[in-house]
Amino acid sequence: MSSSQFRLTTQEKQIYLRLLARTKPHRLRLALAVIFGAMFGGSIFGIFASARGGMAHIFQGSTATRLNEAASQWASQWYAGTMDHDVLVTALVLGLLLLFVALRGIGFFFSKYLIEWVAQHVIMDMRNEVFGKILRLPLLYFTGSRTGELMSRTLNDTQMIERGITEVICDVVQQPFVLIGAAAALCLTDLRLAIFSLIIFPVCILPVAVFGRRVRRHAKAGQERIADLASLQQEVISGAAIVKAFGTEAREEARFFKLSRDFFRRQIKITASKAAVNPLMELFSAIAACGILIYARRTSLDLPSLLVFLGSMVVMYDPVKKLSRVHLVIQQSSAAAERIFHILDTTDHVCDLPGAQPFDEPIQTIEFRDLTFSYGPDSPNVLDGIHLSARSGELIALIGGSGAGKTTLVNLLPRFFDPTSGGVYVNGRDIRTFTLTSLRQRIGLVTQETILFNDTVHNNIAYGDPQATRAQVEAAAKKAHAHDFISAMPNGYDTVIAERGLLLSGGQRQRLAIARALLRDPPILILDEATSALDTESERAVQAALDEAMAGRTVFAIAHRLSTIQRASQILVLDGGKIVESGRHQELLAHNGIYRRLYHLQFEQQAAPS
Repeated sequence: MSSSQFRLTTQEKQIYLRLLARTKPHRLRLALAVIFGAMFGGSIFGIFASARGGMAHIFQGSTATRLNEAASQWASQWYAGTMDHDVLVTALVLGLLLLFVALRGIGFFFSKYLIEWVAQHVIMDMRNEVFGKILRLPLLYFTGSRTGELMSRTLNDTQMIERGITEVICDVVQQPFVLIGAAAALCLTDLRLAIFSLIIFPVCILPVAVFGRRVRRHAKAGQERIADLASLQQEVISGAAIVKAFGTEAREEARFFKLSRDFFRRQIKITASKAAVNPLMELFSAIAACGILIYARRTSLDLPSLLVFLGSMVVMYDPVKKLSRVHLVIQQSSAAAERIFHILDTTDHVCDLPGAQPFDEPIQTIEFRDLTFSYGPDSPNVLDGIHLSARSGELIALIGGSGAGKTTLVNLLPRFFDPTSGGVYVNGRDIRTFTLTSLRQRIGLVTQETILFNDTVHNNIAYGDPQATRAQVEAAAKKAHAHDFISAMPNGYDTVIAERGLLLSGGQRQRLAIARALLRDPPILILDEATSALDTESERAVQAALDEAMAGRTVFAIAHRLSTIQRASQILVLDGGKIVESGRHQELLAHNGIYRRLYHLQFEQQAAPS
């Protein structure tokens, strides 16, 4: 087996060094942690030296140690009391033992505390940074990413990284000093035996090197499986109604069990690899201990020296074990960090350009100029050669078959995406010259899929303006004809609705979304099938409110109601990503084109009662 398989790869080293670079703002705490780590590790030498001296004094006939001689000389020179000399020397040596034990405890506590503080702070900052990055990524990113996987990276992967920072830094800061202290105790006890023992110690590292690669491989695959589990669970919970309607509980359960079993197998392989390390290291240590006992018998090594030597060997075992496992922990944390950095390194192309200015002027015109858009360099154009001009106060109705590009077109206005070529212009200025925040603050959006949060009705309506007063929220709700059913709730505007508003009917959820858009009093409204979930009576009431709110605003409506289309200043018919027809209702009916066909298929029945 090649030795290169036992080493960290260049990529793993780079990833982990990049991770450690995040501890630089906390250099002072890390420096203090090193000092206390040295106190923790170095005190082990004092403990063994004083323990050997105490035992040598207690067990008569043992070889006197330098510490005993120094304590005896000090007692003879400075102590003039009546205490027995031997008792005093023993008390001094044992007192030093207790002092070193106390110093070891203090060093361990502060070293561990400081390192944990730094690690937890780094993880908190990283978790916040990942979440903030996800919030600011363009919508295009989410078309190729699963929600559950992103959740797993934010929570599970950062937890794995936390272990990589705390364990590695703690071990690197503390254990070398313990190893040095114990090795020094060995050398002072019996130099020849110490050299022999230190030579055979590297053998203990071999099991770690052998099994390290397997841990790395299965850890990375295991993180991917847990992301798959989270993604599947999120999909099933959010689509619970569909799962139940089609009776696919058993199928989804089988899918989850399969992924769970795969994750189980990966974890068991990791466990087996880790579990094999300790027994092998202990076996080698036991063989070494047997050799020491044989040596002690042949050289007549006194009992205190033998006990201290064996104790030093035992103490050395823990640092060697921990330091050799650093390799495994780095590999696991590097796999998690690689997934985290993949998110953080994602380039956000939809962002404020240099020199972007706040957008605070009245809306006069909105233009789409020779606009083309695709979801990727190898994807076909979703929009192609779009030309569109709208004036303030106009209602632009967009109609067309599924996949015609209607929603994509309106999503370019708030810069959810940027066009592949061409541009969107407001008052003759490219919207990319405005800051994203100021642009989106001027746009109200009601989507086809109503998104509500597990919060009060008031906070859901005031989501875009948390400082809105209760009177402003109620006024917006009245415009959306939602005030009556809100007032009928148990706690009125303080009623907490379930996640995604599942306690409300579809029409109620849609009216809350409309109220949320109207509260911002935006000069631009985007209505993506905004009334699709309403019955005819509610749709008429909300449409009347929207008519009132449209004064001085430009409205882009993806329409399915005839009433919306008949009042439109412009009707744009999209087909295959192109505007194939445009005009007013009667003008388009007069042509024997796509609009006339769609009218007969979709809208003629709505016109029949009138």
